[in-house]
Amino acid sequence: MERNTHKMLTVVLTYLRSSLSYLAAAGYIFLKKCLLLKGVEEVGVRCCCKNRVQGKVVIITGANSGIGYSTALDLANKGAKVYLACRRSQEGEEAAQKLRTITGNSQVYYLHLDLAQLSSVRSFVAALTKRERKVDALVNNAAIFHHPPGLTVDNLEVTYHTNFLGVYLLTSLLLDLLQCAQSPRIVLISSEAHKLVSVADLLDFNPQELRVLDDFSDHVKNYGISKLGLHLFAKHLIQTSKGVEVVIVDPGNVWTDIYRHSWQSWSQFPTRLYCYSFMKDTLEGAQSTIHALNAPSHIHGKYINSLLDAEEEKTYDSVVVKQFITASSVLSGLHSL
Repeated sequence: MERNTHKMLTVVLTYLRSSLSYLAAAGYIFLKKCLLLKGVEEVGVRCCCKNRVQGKVVIITGANSGIGYSTALDLANKGAKVYLACRRSQEGEEAAQKLRTITGNSQVYYLHLDLAQLSSVRSFVAALTKRERKVDALVNNAAIFHHPPGLTVDNLEVTYHTNFLGVYLLTSLLLDLLQCAQSPRIVLISSEAHKLVSVADLLDFNPQELRVLDDFSDHVKNYGISKLGLHLFAKHLIQTSKGVEVVIVDPGNVWTDIYRHSWQSWSQFPTRLYCYSFMKDTLEGAQSTIHALNAPSHIHGKYINSLLDAEEEKTYDSVVVKQFITASSVLSGLHSL
């Protein structure tokens, strides 16, 4: 009897401790939101570059929310012509209308793009080509993380297809329009997760195979592989696309809709609250991208970290890069064998 009572007491105390941690986290969020509503701004890193986007045509993928939306807001305020390339039509249209209203910039448009569907990428480029003679900047922002395992309509692993292969095809098809601009720039949004995997992991990855993702670390590795692919692609672009500036960006840890599939159970609720509380907001997270679009040309080929410092990009074996790009070209349907 005494043993059962002790066990019961332990359970109750554990529950109370966890409840208090929930309340503490919730209280922090409440205070944080109240302070912000009262106009107390949080201090963060801000891009202070001269406006170099006024009058320029800029494409941003995944711009209906998150970092993409905050980037689009900054661009629209600076007088750029902005295309929101998004998968969800209603949300894309609503975001474009909201930006036009907020900024007074009538040149904010939505065009449908699903990076996880090769035919959608081609349709987007065809539609854009009918409207524009040049593109000054392409921001490859859209990505997914911790997505339920699956294959796309093209029978490709969904995270890899969305985060890398769709980006590869889109960027390759837009190179002609980019090279018609005076100082075109490609911005690739990466992540520190690319450092958690190796080139060998990337080369061993089979995009046509359904992945078994048992835990969070499996999803991180899967995500890291897709982001590492962008770094090899950037290396290829730097070597082959003369006149086009290429910048890789790490926005840091930012609370966005990308985490919608993460920490959903009650036991993981404290983790979700913690991340929501202490990660950057989307405006802070967008600063690296905003910097990459407005900074002078000396950032070509650099890796812009979350503190806006331009780091030298890691060197990758040119033979490996060529083999990887050739395989990606075939897989995306850009070129046939």
